[in-house]
Amino acid sequence: MSHSESPKASDQAVPAPLIAKWNLSTGEDTVASYPFACSLDLPRLNTIFANFQQALGVTIALIDLQGKVLASSEWQHACLNFHRQQPGTLHNCLQSDTVLANQLLQQQQQAVYRCHNGLTDCAAPIRINGRHLANVFIGQFFQEPPDLAYFRQQAAENDFDQADYLDAIARIPIIPAQKVKPMLDLISTMAEQIAELSYNHSQSQQLLERVEQEVKRRTLELQMQNQILSLISQSAPLPYILEQLVLQIEQQYPGLICSVLLLDEKTGRLQHGAAPSLPEAYNRAVDGLKLGPMAGSCGAAAHSGEILIAEDLYTHPNWQAYRELVDLASIRSCWSIPIKDAGQRVLGTFGIYQRQPAKPDQTFTEKMQVFSNLAELAISRFNSAEKIRHMAFYDELTGLANRRLLDERLQQALASSRRSNRFGALLFLDLDNFKPVNDVYGHKTGDALLTAFASRLQQLVRQTDTVARLGGDEFIMLLVDLEPDATMARQQVELLLEKIRRALAQPFMLETPEQPVFNCHCSIGLSLYHGATDTADELLKRADQAMYQAKQLAGTQVCWSDAINLPDSALATTPFTP
Repeated sequence: MSHSESPKASDQAVPAPLIAKWNLSTGEDTVASYPFACSLDLPRLNTIFANFQQALGVTIALIDLQGKVLASSEWQHACLNFHRQQPGTLHNCLQSDTVLANQLLQQQQQAVYRCHNGLTDCAAPIRINGRHLANVFIGQFFQEPPDLAYFRQQAAENDFDQADYLDAIARIPIIPAQKVKPMLDLISTMAEQIAELSYNHSQSQQLLERVEQEVKRRTLELQMQNQILSLISQSAPLPYILEQLVLQIEQQYPGLICSVLLLDEKTGRLQHGAAPSLPEAYNRAVDGLKLGPMAGSCGAAAHSGEILIAEDLYTHPNWQAYRELVDLASIRSCWSIPIKDAGQRVLGTFGIYQRQPAKPDQTFTEKMQVFSNLAELAISRFNSAEKIRHMAFYDELTGLANRRLLDERLQQALASSRRSNRFGALLFLDLDNFKPVNDVYGHKTGDALLTAFASRLQQLVRQTDTVARLGGDEFIMLLVDLEPDATMARQQVELLLEKIRRALAQPFMLETPEQPVFNCHCSIGLSLYHGATDTADELLKRADQAMYQAKQLAGTQVCWSDAINLPDSALATTPFTP
């Protein structure tokens, strides 16, 4: 058989592609999972190498820098079934592999080596975009006719079947020395070009996938922002908006747990805003969190107005006082960014938790600012709406309900009285000695007195009752859900009158430059009401008339006016003596 002839099928009882046999000595027979391999068109390379072997009879392999075969032709019968089956000749094979690899690493150019088994191997580096990523090996050929005496001796020394071994040696091609380099140039250039095309195509595909993923993620972010903006424009309740914002972020970034805390300006503490994925016990524990440089992540961020990253809550100094909460919520990192309005006033914090130690990269830190801005927009819109509502329904000076809100509360109180069959009461109060305060001390002092007077009245009633300012020094107290018996309801009102008397008996010390002290008196007109028979206008009119009757008396006086069927007369005027 000539050297150019291919081995017979009968001579290859076991298919012997190099890709499956290169690492026989170590027992490894798997293709490398090196990232470079994933980018190659390996089937195409295998086909080219197989065709090349059929044409010239030489073995070809593409091997990465870790020694793993990526693509190959079949192995020479003499090497596979003889040399690699005996320890001595196997050692020669591995030595050839090592020498060639080392030469390429050191020189990064073509290397030729004649192994001690008598065969020649050569290799050339494969560079992709200037990077040395793999090597192409061409081997198991002769550069001159073989010395059969040498191979007979080798067969005897290694207990090879001499006839079969010499037959395998006869199949090995002879490549003259002057043709080795051109052959190696040809196959390495071809392999390099195919590998580079495949690699670049793979990189382009990966880039395209990343771009597609980024576009998809960005589209979801825009959809989220549009939905939140839509909720804000529709004046949806603030807790609902914040909860939807948190849930959508958690959906886009699985593994994150988000929360919003709102700053209460009156108490200077953070209050629960939205944190649907945190345990309820945790939310209760942080509700009312005091601001401070060591108050966890959110308390510190709100205190400083700067983002605070706690990469590991077990070791971060701000969290040592909150270790029980860390274990309660099974969290290990917390990144908090303050929520600020356009004037840089802190409105709250946006917190992001993870269940393992972590810190955000620059890109996600910018995302956190986007989340904070959305929350700020919702909070500011809510605060503006609340401010407008407060201006529409509350007295600017005292903070009490104004006439508009009082009318609403009156209608509600009358409807509730009809349903429950309970009485209510309306008290009309007018300060008796207020005008001299303005005349002597000025309107600022007068305003301070009205504010102090309003505050005392507010402290005397239940949360379900209403204290309103009609204007000037006139005030209304609307009591609801009194006893269904008129006499007992009246007794309840008289208990409140006693509280009013005691409250007004205490002088008013005003915090003004003059720091004056005043003893106030007021006239009070009262009327019980029942939703089945009364209207708001009639009720106010009766209480107003009773107040003017009380004003004819000296000091703090009270007059009742009852136009419904009560145990007393239809219109009773009874002085109240302090």
